[in-house]
Amino acid sequence: MPLHHETAGSGPPLLLVQGGVAEAGAARMLVDELAVTHRVRTYDRRGVGRSPAGPDPVGLNAHADDAAALLADTGPSAVVGVSIGAVIGLLLAVRHPDLVTTLVAHEPPLPGLVRDADREAALDRVEALAARDDLGGALRLMAALTSGDDPVEPGYRPEPPSGEPEPALRRFLRHDVPAVRAVRIDPDDITASGVRVVPTGGVESRGRWEHRCAEVLASRLGRGLVELPGGHDGPVTHPVAGAAALRGLVGGT
Repeated sequence: MPLHHETAGSGPPLLLVQGGVAEAGAARMLVDELAVTHRVRTYDRRGVGRSPAGPDPVGLNAHADDAAALLADTGPSAVVGVSIGAVIGLLLAVRHPDLVTTLVAHEPPLPGLVRDADREAALDRVEALAARDDLGGALRLMAALTSGDDPVEPGYRPEPPSGEPEPALRRFLRHDVPAVRAVRIDPDDITASGVRVVPTGGVESRGRWEHRCAEVLASRLGRGLVELPGGHDGPVTHPVAGAAALRGLVGGT
């Protein structure tokens, strides 16, 4: 399936797989910083922005295969995934290890690794609200679960979506959220892939569920957790500091 994608900069390839309903240009400031040293590719995930939705439901394996298709013409690439993008990156590493050199997985939501009954109950409410088409209520509850009131880097400016965001939000809440809740990734399969995986967590999100997922994943992979500035969306909301940290993690591969 053809997906809208954008490329900036030159140098070693780096694919950014974003979270939520972020479009290719949503992390413009981070991309501009990374593009100083890398050829950065971003894209609109299925059903987001300018990419077609395709059939429903779409599991995360399909999203990982979409990312692999984008890398088919660039060769092995570093990958940075944030939130659901980190889960897609992990599946990409397992399913297409020849296309990934290093994966930075920032706070991947992994219910198979960290059980939390209260969070699952809250996500049941998110799905119920989305089913009633109360997108505002569902999003407010999701935001309370993930980002809290995290600070942003001075000068950070979020990018507006390219068009009407409601269809993508509806699809995310009704399809992607349940898909993330259902996914199960065995850390042994990640190790067997041979891909260098670096789990990261936000300094501002210590103690939250996604940060704990990153901690457990790092432990299971025999690595120490690397903390990045900001919270759950830290690499995007802290583009200068985030890019500097990410360059150190992915290197020139």
